[in-house]
Amino acid sequence: MRGPGPVTEVPDVVGLGADDACDIVRRAGLKPVPPDGGELPMSGIVTAQRPIGAAGAVEGAEVVLWVHPGKESPVGAASTGPLESASPD
Repeated sequence: MRGPGPVTEVPDVVGLGADDACDIVRRAGLKPVPPDGGELPMSGIVTAQRPIGAAGAVEGAEVVLWVHPGKESPVGAASTGPLESASPD
């Protein structure tokens, strides 16, 4: 019986453009997905992700990306994503 695949580090892509973020997640051996099950937009800024960056995940696992549709995320804008993606200040 085979166990789960190898574990890889989840890249932190919050703040990056959606297209670049998806490429980085795929290169890490993971699958970028939107929170609603549709298609990820290829423009906009990633405002949150789950699991968070630097977490471990089995290769092939999904990384949920929340994307703000604008070209730039407004400074201080509230994220509609999970709370664990917030950076401690």
